[in-house]
Amino acid sequence: MRKGFAPIAMSLGVGAVGGAVFSVIGVPLAWMLGPMVVNIVASVRGAPVLVPHGVRVITLCVIGVFLGGSFSPDLLDRVGEWALSLILMVVFIPLITVIASYYYRRFAQFDGPTAMFSGAPGTLTAMVIIGGDSGADERMIALTQGLRVVVVVFLMPLIVTLAMSTGPSSASFLPDGGPFNMLDGGLLLVAAALGFALARAFNLPASAMTGAMIASAALYLTGSVSWRPPDLALWVCLWILGSAIGSRFSTVTAQTFFRVSRHAIAATAIVIGVSAIFAWAVSSITGAAFLTTLLSFTPGGVAEMCLIAIAFDIDPAFVAVHHLVRIAILITAAPFAAKWIASRATSR
Repeated sequence: MRKGFAPIAMSLGVGAVGGAVFSVIGVPLAWMLGPMVVNIVASVRGAPVLVPHGVRVITLCVIGVFLGGSFSPDLLDRVGEWALSLILMVVFIPLITVIASYYYRRFAQFDGPTAMFSGAPGTLTAMVIIGGDSGADERMIALTQGLRVVVVVFLMPLIVTLAMSTGPSSASFLPDGGPFNMLDGGLLLVAAALGFALARAFNLPASAMTGAMIASAALYLTGSVSWRPPDLALWVCLWILGSAIGSRFSTVTAQTFFRVSRHAIAATAIVIGVSAIFAWAVSSITGAAFLTTLLSFTPGGVAEMCLIAIAFDIDPAFVAVHHLVRIAILITAAPFAAKWIASRATSR
C-alpha cells in the first residue's frame, strides 16, 4: 500500500512546490501551471508520479458544482449568442482537424491516420482508442494530444491576464454564496454523485464534470441551494488537475518527448490562431465578450478550460457548454472517420 501511494504523494508533493513557487513569482493561475510544469519535468526525468483516475473524478465533480453555480435564469436572454457560436463550432472542428493533421503529416512525418487523430481537437482517451483501431500510432496520438492540452493550458492564462490588464474585466458570473450551509452542502454532494452516475450511464462526455454540473445547476436555478464552494476548493482543484496533466508523460522517454513537443507546440499555436479568428467573428456578430468566445473555441482539455473560466470569472457556463459540445461532436464523428480510413486502406 505504501508503494501504491508513493507516486501519488510525489506527484501532489512536487505539484505543491511548483504551485507555491509559481505563486511567489506571480505567474497567473500559479496553482495549475506550477504543478503541471514541475510534474512534466519529473515525468520526463523518469520519476514515478501519478494522479489516479479516482482522484481526478472527484476533482471533476467539484469543478462541475462550481460550473453549476454559474448558470442563471438570464442565460435565456443570450440564446442568440450561443446558437451562432455552436453552429460555427460544427465548421471549426473539421477545419482545425484538417489544418493540424496537415502539419503533422507534412512536418512531423506522421502517417495519415496518426496525423488525423493527433490533429483532432480532443479528447485524448477517445482519439487514442479509435485511432488505434484505425492502425494509427497510439503513443504518438497520446503524446500530441497531451501536449496540446499542456500548451493551451500554459498559454491561455497568460493571454487572459494580458488582455484583462489592458481592458475591462467581465462582470461577475460567480456571486458569493455566503457562509457554509450544511443542508446546501449536503444537497450539492448528493447532486454531484447522482449526476455523475446518470451522466456515466448515458455516456455523456466528461461524465463526472457534466453530471455534477447539470445536477447542481438544477438546484441553483430552482433556488433549492444558494451556497457555493469556497475559493480554497477551486485552488485545490487547480493543484490536483495541474499535477494530473503533468504526470501523464511518465511513460514517455525524454528523447521522444522533446522530438515531438516542438511539432505539437507549432501545431497548437496554429490552432490557437484559428480559434482566435472564430472567436473574433462570434464576438463581432453577437456582442459576446472576446475572451469568453476565445476560451470557448480554444481546444484545451474540457475541465482545464472550464477551470480557467472559473478562476478568471469569464462566463463559465458559456465556456463549459461549448467545450462539451466540441467533445460530443468529436466522439460522434471520430468512428465515422475511422471507418473511412479503414475503407480507404482496404480499397488500395
